[in-house]
Amino acid sequence: MPGQDVATGLLRKNGLEDGDSVFAALEAGGYLERLDVEDPVYVWGETTTLGNALAMAGFGKPISRKTAERLVGGLVDRAREYNADGRKPLYIERLRIFGSYLRQYVDPLGDVDAELSYGRRITDPRAVREYTRASGRNFASYIDQLFWPQKELLQHLRKRSAALNIMLEDIDLLTATSEVVYTIDDDPGAAPPPQDRALFGRT
Repeated sequence: MPGQDVATGLLRKNGLEDGDSVFAALEAGGYLERLDVEDPVYVWGETTTLGNALAMAGFGKPISRKTAERLVGGLVDRAREYNADGRKPLYIERLRIFGSYLRQYVDPLGDVDAELSYGRRITDPRAVREYTRASGRNFASYIDQLFWPQKELLQHLRKRSAALNIMLEDIDLLTATSEVVYTIDDDPGAAPPPQDRALFGRT
């Protein structure tokens, strides 16, 4: 897979000589998925939802349940704050919590896992570029400009917390247990979303 040579080099530096077997095991475990691309040099693939979850797993200092509850409360408050501003190019449709936070007997926790579903208020690329320019930031590429609203939203929700893990993937592929902590439909202070909702993530 493209990038596999680099990853294999990192594995060898950590004492794992057979990088191909590692990638094969990740594919067999459902963490990687081969793509049907005709390429005489590389085997193409991408991480699955399970693989993305593994990549985002936290290995930092454990947090207490009291701290985790404070993080969830702050997350919901920031979602309300964001959705109250109708000038934002995006809006938060829903936040769901999953993972160890829902198991009340777990204390301490590794982190707080949340799924974000969001949609667009502004769909015109020119309007998005104008919003991006108004941020005063410098961007390396046009793509970075277009994706700034998503990055801004994630930064706003995380508020630099290393213990808050926000996923954009559909967590129903990972777990049958989750808890909705915020929806725009139940937020009277939110600016109304567009009538034709084009969402990223499930609802």
